[in-house]
Amino acid sequence: MSREEQEFDGPETDRPNFLARLVRLNRYLLALLVIPAAVLYFRPPLKEQEAARAKLAELTTRRDGLKADAERLQRKLELIKTDPEYLESMARDRLNLQKDGEIILRFED
Repeated sequence: MSREEQEFDGPETDRPNFLARLVRLNRYLLALLVIPAAVLYFRPPLKEQEAARAKLAELTTRRDGLKADAERLQRKLELIKTDPEYLESMARDRLNLQKDGEIILRFED
């Protein structure tokens, strides 16, 4: 083989190695581009999901408070229907009613 043939064979034998390195480099660059793109793509739905969770927590708290109020009012209604002493005390305290011949003294704090 002449010297020119040896020089010509050299770059051809390096070419597959060079291409393999280039392909590997392209894979890394592609991964570096895909990861930030995925983060940017999925970030807005995550913010919406967090906002929805916060609203759900707020509504759950409100629901629990309303349930407690409903239970309290239900107990109060049952007392009014069944307990005459409770009904009498409520009439005296809230409506300032009194029995005939009764004198009520109220003191202010």
